[in-house]
Amino acid sequence: PDQFSQMINHALSGEWDKSREIHYRLLELMHANFIETNPVPVKTALSLMGKIEPNFRLPLCPMGGENTETLRGHLLTLNLL
Repeated sequence: PDQFSQMINHALSGEWDKSREIHYRLLELMHANFIETNPVPVKTALSLMGKIEPNFRLPLCPMGGENTETLRGHLLTLNLL
């Protein structure tokens, strides 16, 4: 949330270069948030970060291993893990 808030505040202040830099830094993570049915990737990311327990109610189910590792890689790149 902090980085998104910064991105929006820069944009609202007309600091487009700063806003654009944050946007592109976060873009791959945003794409990864939709590699499986929403909200599974977001809940998985929060679980990997230790913010929530990895609980999914039907019809949702845990992410596949390869997608989880892709998501983990993006989180590591952004120093969120």
